[in-house]
Amino acid sequence: MPESRSGFLRAGIGLFDGRIILTLIQLVCGTILAIDVGSEIHANLVSDDPDENYGTLHLASEVFATVLLFAAFGLSSRYLLQHRAELRRAEQRAMTLRSDFTGLVNHRFAEWGLSPAESEIALLTLKGLRIAEISRLRGTCEGTVKAHLSSIFRKSGVSSRPELLATFVDDFLDFAAGEPEAPAGVSG
Repeated sequence: MPESRSGFLRAGIGLFDGRIILTLIQLVCGTILAIDVGSEIHANLVSDDPDENYGTLHLASEVFATVLLFAAFGLSSRYLLQHRAELRRAEQRAMTLRSDFTGLVNHRFAEWGLSPAESEIALLTLKGLRIAEISRLRGTCEGTVKAHLSSIFRKSGVSSRPELLATFVDDFLDFAAGEPEAPAGVSG
């Protein structure tokens, strides 16, 4: 599984693998029990010795247990298929939300009239990088990054890095809830 998937999806896959094992155990146990019941029925049919015949109650209970075990196997298999479909839907939704967020970020950067350098610095800031890290990544002086951040803050109407992040979190939550009109280029 790619490392970019979120933690809740990885946890769901581990749980899914455990349920597969449980279902396979049920299938194996059901098969063994069915073979045992079949051999007992066969023994009852071919045996002339009444001492070798198994009790009707014993045989009926084993048949009932076999039926229940195979029913549990069927239900487990159905549940596994439903769970797999839910994981696929959650994965698709996570990919869609990531794409929507990227579209929202790009829309806001364009709306604010950020230059390519400002857009890059704003994105790195949103990712949580410090000024020194941004400076090192871009191969520029810290003063240049600070100047770009000041310009970004002025153009976006915020006064700090946390405020910039909060703007996007609020915008995205509103967008994901379907409250505002979707910006051009952002699917929903």
